[in-house]
Amino acid sequence: MPKKLPEDWINGDRKSLDVLIDLGLKDCPRPSLFIYRNKALNTKNLFCRWLPKKEEDHRVHKGKKRLPYYSSTGFEDPYDAGKFAIGWLKEKLLQIEKEKEVERYNSETSYHHYWKVFWEDQCRELEGKRGDKKKLSDLRLKWEGEGYGLMHQKFSNKSVEETNFKDLKEYFQLLQKRGEEKGNDMAGTKKQQKTLINKLRAEARTTDFPSLPELVFPEIVRAKKRAPEWLMKGEWNLLNEFVLEQTKGVGDTDLSQEEYLNLEWTNRNRKNQRNWVDFYDALMTQWYFYIRAEDMPRLRMEWFREEKYECETTKKEKSRAVLYMREVKGDRQQDDSYSFRETSLEHIRRMFMRRGAQGWCWFDFYNRPANNPADSQVLETLNFLLQFALKETGIADQKREKLTWTSIRHTAFYLTVREYPELRDRTKLSSFADNGFTSVKMFDNTYLKKLEAEKTANEARTRLARRRGVPFPTFAPEVEKQMKELEDKGLI
Repeated sequence: MPKKLPEDWINGDRKSLDVLIDLGLKDCPRPSLFIYRNKALNTKNLFCRWLPKKEEDHRVHKGKKRLPYYSSTGFEDPYDAGKFAIGWLKEKLLQIEKEKEVERYNSETSYHHYWKVFWEDQCRELEGKRGDKKKLSDLRLKWEGEGYGLMHQKFSNKSVEETNFKDLKEYFQLLQKRGEEKGNDMAGTKKQQKTLINKLRAEARTTDFPSLPELVFPEIVRAKKRAPEWLMKGEWNLLNEFVLEQTKGVGDTDLSQEEYLNLEWTNRNRKNQRNWVDFYDALMTQWYFYIRAEDMPRLRMEWFREEKYECETTKKEKSRAVLYMREVKGDRQQDDSYSFRETSLEHIRRMFMRRGAQGWCWFDFYNRPANNPADSQVLETLNFLLQFALKETGIADQKREKLTWTSIRHTAFYLTVREYPELRDRTKLSSFADNGFTSVKMFDNTYLKKLEAEKTANEARTRLARRRGVPFPTFAPEVEKQMKELEDKGLI
């Protein structure tokens, strides 16, 4: 309830009134809001003023006396002026918050500032060392990667000391959402981005903020790994037959560049003839060279070549297809990769006929971000067409979970080792793993253990059958032959 006006205000001895204390207007958002008579101006209208506490005042004063915010109320009556002052102060507080927000996100001590320093140091430190270009390229992606790079996050523009858990939580949620679209838990990416943030804060700690605290990050949870899925030989053959049908019979035929470009194509439906031809070429390239799924969008025709070599058996000169992978994972050495299958040469020659010696290997109508071709629609389209084919052939119904392009890589590895058991020799296995851009450890855990389990189970079934008195084999020779053919095809 408004109070009575003080006598000293009424008689003119007092020049100002506190809106909360003297007028009793309870809706006042801050203390020390005053209305006052402004004798400097020839007006009876009262003015209002408010001076924020020093620690809350965001204005730069550089040693000068702080001045209050003020405004004319347009009223002579103190209570009307007081009510106006309350509304004015509420609007002023909103304006101040907006100004603080602008200042906060244009800080000279933001992550952008410390990135420049950190990047220059890394360039000097890595210059001339093995893998320097690859390491710097990977580092730049963590900062510049389209959509997910640290530089694109709003909090990267405010001072490092103002980073809070909410900023980090929202960032990790963004990364998580990107991963869900690609079937990735993004735990590795989250760890990498966490490391970059901590390194930039370490840079800030050495120069401007010696007491800058360590950040608390959201928990990084890695999804439990499931045993990988792949296709058996019969399923692989069925998939190939279906894809060739979708190409209308031209997928495995020689096409000139003109014939290839004149194939049926539309950007309104990904299931068109030329896209299926591209898909078939990608499928067979994966079959021959065991490429990581994330590398499929960046493969270029100039990375492939045909070279002559002397056959050790016949001592005659032959030709073979070679892939020189220009970008490899981690610190692995860039080197040539050779296909273990003779028909790879015919496949590569066919690709050169269709596309020429340079350019993207498939889906060249998609834009590839300059620093990250993998962040394009190429892999998404490969997975889309793959899952459509697996569903139409009924293969998907036989699998415990959805297959992705990585499953095709698993298929290529698994069926190669199944057809060529000599690869279990540790020396040959090491060479084969390097050739396929993977490690012996991964090969052991993913493929060989399962192959050994299959072999052991087969032997156990045979022995147990004999112990129970079941004659073995129990089939006529012609049936045995048919079963052996089915087993070779991976159907039993």
